[in-house]
Amino acid sequence: MKKTILLLFAGLWVGVPCGRAEVINRIVATVDGEPITLYELRSFSNFAGQRNSFIPPEAMKKLSDRDLLDVLIMNKLVDKEVESQGLRAKDSDIDNYIERIKAQGRMNDEQFTGALAKQGMTLESYRQQVAKEIERALLVNREIGAHVNVTPQDVERYYKAHAGDFSQPEQVRVRHIFLPLSSAASAEEVTQQIQDIRKRALAGEDFATLADTYSQGARPGEGGDLGYFKKGQMPKEIEDVAFSLKPGDVSQPFRTNAGMHLLKVEEHSQAGQQKLDEATTEEIKKKLYNDALRQRYERWFQEDLRFRHQIENYLAASAGSPASRTVKPTTAVADSPAEAATSSAPPAGPEKKKGFFRRLLPF
Repeated sequence: MKKTILLLFAGLWVGVPCGRAEVINRIVATVDGEPITLYELRSFSNFAGQRNSFIPPEAMKKLSDRDLLDVLIMNKLVDKEVESQGLRAKDSDIDNYIERIKAQGRMNDEQFTGALAKQGMTLESYRQQVAKEIERALLVNREIGAHVNVTPQDVERYYKAHAGDFSQPEQVRVRHIFLPLSSAASAEEVTQQIQDIRKRALAGEDFATLADTYSQGARPGEGGDLGYFKKGQMPKEIEDVAFSLKPGDVSQPFRTNAGMHLLKVEEHSQAGQQKLDEATTEEIKKKLYNDALRQRYERWFQEDLRFRHQIENYLAASAGSPASRTVKPTTAVADSPAEAATSSAPPAGPEKKKGFFRRLLPF
């Protein structure tokens, strides 16, 4: 990426008057003495932000220069930490990542390479970007994820406190046997056939097997399973019968303009609070885990990582506010945010912008 920026920057000097070049090359910030120019910031917004940042490109386009600079500084600090800890993505992990992307897009090697070329990328440059993403994930997991734990008690407390979020309407899960009315058989013959099928189901034969054998519905081979549906999602004739039955009930055969129908209700849940089943538990656990991850990441970045580096933000100063600055401590770096807060070293200088910061988080 640096090489690309340098090449583009060299071309800029050829085609742009000197006064304009000086504006574009203006230093807007430094990180540990390394300058960030306005041109690098623009390049980051237009190109690197597509995959090399913690927020999606569509969100990047909406950020102001000052907010964009915060994103770029965050990336640089995280990359410095990755480098200092010697974290390296394995080739096998990069290969697996790329194979998943190809599978999702249903692309072979040639199609995938062509798609990259349309974005101005080579397979090697893409692998480098994937490696960077994996390395950042390794860092976050080491510094934060390993210290986040969600207990069953946490899940239950959240479930009880947010009962309104887990309400569900009345719904049923139905299996369906359908025999069309056609000139090949009379209505009486079709009616007799579906009545015979019902008798066999009531006698104990598997309804799903009967559906696979006889049903001529739209979903053959699935045991006639229509899945779960709520009121208003099915034709009224089917809906009225389905919601009148209890789990395990087999309906009387009934006729519509299309043909003859037979239903079996597998499940019938009434409107009310959703059960704290395995799926709901996992949903809550994931939310609580990500919330805790955000909080820990914010503390780690703002109170620990930034504390280790010297940052000068001239863009903030040019906008009429003092330059954002973090001073390196003269004593040993604290082992934790709590220790940093009680340390005798100067406090970290940048004012926290929690609302904006939360938009930068990679979770």
